[in-house]
Amino acid sequence: MIDVIKRGLLWLPLFLVLWLLLPSPSHAASSFVKASVEYGPFKSPFTLEDPVMMKDGRVLLPLREVGDILGLKVHWNQRQQRASLYGVNLEMTLQPGSDVADVNKEKKKLQTSAEVINGKLFIPLRFVAEAVSEEVRWKSDTKTLSVGSSYAMGTDKGITFWLNRKNGEFYQAIGNRTPSLIGKLDILVEELRHLQVERLSDNSSYVRLYEAVGMSALGKRSGQVFVKDGQIIKESHFGFMGYYPDTNTYSLYDLQGKVLFTDGKHAEFLNHQGEVVSSFDLGELTGKKDEVYMIEYVTDSYMILREYGTQHLILYHRMREITAYVHEILPLPLSEKKFLEEVALDRNNEPDRELIIRFNKQEENTLLFLYKSKTTSQVDLYPFNLADLKNESP
Repeated sequence: MIDVIKRGLLWLPLFLVLWLLLPSPSHAASSFVKASVEYGPFKSPFTLEDPVMMKDGRVLLPLREVGDILGLKVHWNQRQQRASLYGVNLEMTLQPGSDVADVNKEKKKLQTSAEVINGKLFIPLRFVAEAVSEEVRWKSDTKTLSVGSSYAMGTDKGITFWLNRKNGEFYQAIGNRTPSLIGKLDILVEELRHLQVERLSDNSSYVRLYEAVGMSALGKRSGQVFVKDGQIIKESHFGFMGYYPDTNTYSLYDLQGKVLFTDGKHAEFLNHQGEVVSSFDLGELTGKKDEVYMIEYVTDSYMILREYGTQHLILYHRMREITAYVHEILPLPLSEKKFLEEVALDRNNEPDRELIIRFNKQEENTLLFLYKSKTTSQVDLYPFNLADLKNESP
């Protein structure tokens, strides 16, 4: 008997070593890989903040990045330790460590569970993507994730909108309700992920769209949508080519309770109930019907426009109906005025995008403009008194 015990004690260290070498059944092996992501049919790049997590042969990404790529609204309930994702035809909840998720009120088995790492919840990308009928491909040789993606999404003050980039279908949801199709937009976008939503009142919202696509992001698309009582009541959009962005005022300045709708040639200001309170034919103001114009500042007295092709700034006095090119009325050196006229003939060949006049602010009846000198590269401030505006069209 004593010999048996002695032999058992001799084998005990070997058993302990083997037990320590076995993987823990409750913690699957995982690793992190620095990878790139492309989404949608045009393989648009998406920048990840963290390396992707590889676990059980599956790719996991942070909750918010999965939502961003797939156009899903996400929510983390700290008290319940539960993540929720909402989208067109999707309502999903899952918890860290659980291999079961609720998908459209049905229990679905996960092949690998979500996991919290450094305060971020990593969730299985393919599982979520397939729930919204999107494909995920992992290219191991280039460490590239290719993810199908159909929707752009935006939310504000409890209301959320989705745009199907493929067919223009437009959806709305209040709170965490299932999105409802409310119409179809004329504007078609390629890479847009984020809608800029402004909830104006309990029953009205203003949605803006803007993307820059193609080689050097030269192709621009811009649009605005007014939604009231769950219906699209107005849409405007336009496209243009160039290095300069859309500088329309939209939400940059105080429009005194109004929102802007423009197609680059006409502009309308609507109140928060969708009623047109003023409208302008921008080509008629300047005498150039073929140009695209941005409205960069608006008051009850005047508007400041930018002629996109030339990048000239234009001052229009609404009360006196006078229009003037700003570079012609400012006390600029003659050499600078000549430069602005010459570079306007082909703006895209000027590498310094800062060589344009910019509106700064108004002080009493004086407008202040900023201009970076072509000669000195110094930015100077130029004043102009509105009372000096003459009745001369550009």
